[in-house]
Amino acid sequence: MNAGVIINCCLSCCQSLLKIPIQIMVWILEKVYWVLECIRYFTRQIVNKIRNKELGYQKVNVEEELRMVEVGNGTSNDRKYIEDKRRLQQKEHQLELANDEILRLQECNREMGSLRNENNHNVKILEQKEHDLKVARDEVLRLKECNREIGPLRNENNNSVKMLQDYKEKVNELQREKSDALTRLSEVMGSKLRDNNPAITDLNDPNRPMKLGDQFSELYENEWTDAYSDLEDFKKFTEIEIIEVLIKILKEIYETCLADVSQQLSGHRSAVHGLSDDEIEGFIKAVKDSIKTNASKYIPLLRKKIASDSSSCKTVVQYRDCCLAYIEICVNLCYYVAVQDPPMVIDFVPGQIFDKQSWKEYTRSGTEVGYVVWPALYLYKGGPIMSKGVVQPKETE
Repeated sequence: MNAGVIINCCLSCCQSLLKIPIQIMVWILEKVYWVLECIRYFTRQIVNKIRNKELGYQKVNVEEELRMVEVGNGTSNDRKYIEDKRRLQQKEHQLELANDEILRLQECNREMGSLRNENNHNVKILEQKEHDLKVARDEVLRLKECNREIGPLRNENNNSVKMLQDYKEKVNELQREKSDALTRLSEVMGSKLRDNNPAITDLNDPNRPMKLGDQFSELYENEWTDAYSDLEDFKKFTEIEIIEVLIKILKEIYETCLADVSQQLSGHRSAVHGLSDDEIEGFIKAVKDSIKTNASKYIPLLRKKIASDSSSCKTVVQYRDCCLAYIEICVNLCYYVAVQDPPMVIDFVPGQIFDKQSWKEYTRSGTEVGYVVWPALYLYKGGPIMSKGVVQPKETE
């Protein structure tokens, strides 16, 4: 194999390993060149041995001819011819050795030229690598310098972000405080506007008068009907007797709720007895709001009180087992009716003449009222109707 080809292969392998340091690459090339020189030296020795062996064989032939001439008493010319032939062979041998040496030197020159060119190419590559390495070092130094410059900027940016976050939190806190203040102001203004003014209601209140009117109608349509059926099965009452029982239960609960709310207000009024109405107006308004706010917590206690054996609502106690659902809804509605400001009014006494603006007919029509089936609900005493009552007109003759 040609030494130049081997070196080219080695160089190409070395060039592909760009991560190998330059000094190690040079050392590898030197070792490869040394190995190639050793191979060339041993090859030359083998070739010379073969040639010497051939020359020795020719010399033996000449010596053999010369011995035969001496034995055969050859002439001096023959001896001279043989000696000239021997000298000629020696000269030819020397000439061949010289030619071989010339060829070897020429081959060495060619290989040296190729190696010189490759070495120059490698030197250029190494110089380029050194240049690239220097550029890379300069770039690393520049990046380090940039990092040193970026460090303070990054700290400054972090501080700015933190300050911005703090400002945002302060702004949010101020906005919350503003919103809370506006809410409180709105509640105060709304409370003053709603104080003893039923025309203005809180739309966020699930138990405002309009909703209570709807619930009052639903009570008649649902629980009243169920209680009517239960009483009909419980005792063999007539229709009028069942209606009277249900009306009486509602009336007892309504009157008890009015008395209970009035008693709560009286207790607070007695605490500020001796002060003028103007002085206690804000206090009484707060008490009314508190009673209304805590109604959902107080109603379960009130239901137990009304349905207990010691209750003054005798009709409720008598029929509590078969009309429990009806009684509970009546307590809820009547108490919320009583805590409105001013209180809503449940009217159990219609006029003698049927008024279709406030009442509906039960099972027959007529102009005169026979009896009340279900009371009417008003926003306040003398106020607008919120839920029409039901009456049974008298039979016409």
